[in-house]
Amino acid sequence: MNKTDASLRSQHRLEAARLLAGFAPADITAWDQAESLPAAIPGLLAEAGLLGTFISTEHGGRGWDAVSFGLLCAEFGQSSLSLLSIVTVHSMVMEAIRLSGTDQQRAEWLPALAKGKKIGAFALTEPDFGSEATGIQTTLVACDEGYRVSGRKKWISYAARADVLLVFGKLQDGGPEDNSAVACLLPTDTPGLRITPMKGLLGFRAAMLGEIEMTDCVIPAANLIGRKGAGINYVAAGALDLGRLAIAFGSLGAMEACVTDSVNYAKQRKQFGQSLSRHQLIQQMLADMITSYKAAERLCLHAAELRAAGDPMAAVETATAKYFASTHAVSVANQAVQIHGAAGCSAGESRTERFYRDLKITEIIEGSNQMQQIMIAQNGMGEFVQSALRRKRLMTGD
Repeated sequence: MNKTDASLRSQHRLEAARLLAGFAPADITAWDQAESLPAAIPGLLAEAGLLGTFISTEHGGRGWDAVSFGLLCAEFGQSSLSLLSIVTVHSMVMEAIRLSGTDQQRAEWLPALAKGKKIGAFALTEPDFGSEATGIQTTLVACDEGYRVSGRKKWISYAARADVLLVFGKLQDGGPEDNSAVACLLPTDTPGLRITPMKGLLGFRAAMLGEIEMTDCVIPAANLIGRKGAGINYVAAGALDLGRLAIAFGSLGAMEACVTDSVNYAKQRKQFGQSLSRHQLIQQMLADMITSYKAAERLCLHAAELRAAGDPMAAVETATAKYFASTHAVSVANQAVQIHGAAGCSAGESRTERFYRDLKITEIIEGSNQMQQIMIAQNGMGEFVQSALRRKRLMTGD
């Protein structure tokens, strides 16, 4: 990375930091308790140019690379993981259209989404199917107007306010691709669509998750995204890869906030005549937290740099970063609560209790960490076998 790239990325991150600094911790706590975001938030993000950063300027975005996008997500993670969730799913909708849409679909949808004129939500998970998404029950039945969409989706971030849903279902048109997975764009004002807000969640409470019921929702054939049969294997996979990068960096940002808050609290709080930061057991906890953060930062940046370079290893490195960052972020938040003591258990005293709840969710969304482990193991085994073979050839001269 040259100095120009580094300077540009720092500038991009600063843009987000300045906007998010306008949201006081008390405001973010209030959003969490109300389980809702102010309606003006998407407009503020759009006005700041933070909704379509990685989309090309040709399609109304800003053309940022993957590293700048990741650093943006880290800033959101430092502030509010509910805000990060909205940026994540909105970006995943755009990524699906960018990768799998036609030229006409890109021209029609990307500028509106990148500029925040429309907000998207990613509707894959169903009540009975999550990580094993090939078992989806939602159907798209061919009709004269295009397709009738019927089914249910659940735990969909920002469904309660989104303008358009990227819905995954099974095609039923009597053709050779009958019963294959497809993706489609479903505007939320479509007749037959009902969205019920979900309350009482462990974390991401202000992300306004919803349960979606679709009953014969008619969409034009032009709203199908990607070729028939590519719904899960390509359209969802490409979007989920970007989502994992966002969650990895968001977890990193939340880790930084937890470490910073813990260091400040440990320096100010006194026990037995000296600050907590002078106690060796507290120092041990802070050392573990700082080490986890630094290791996660390197993994996240490495994954983003590979993605920016178009390296085919970017996907598995992103899975590794998401797995490591989210797992260790939960541990860091746990230690942050412990250092804060009773204050760490109270929303009115610190934000660590919110991070503790929110970060648990990062181990589940955009593919559970168990799914990431499977991906890492399957790819990693081959990588290490090949590495051993290369080493053997070098040593034997074969």
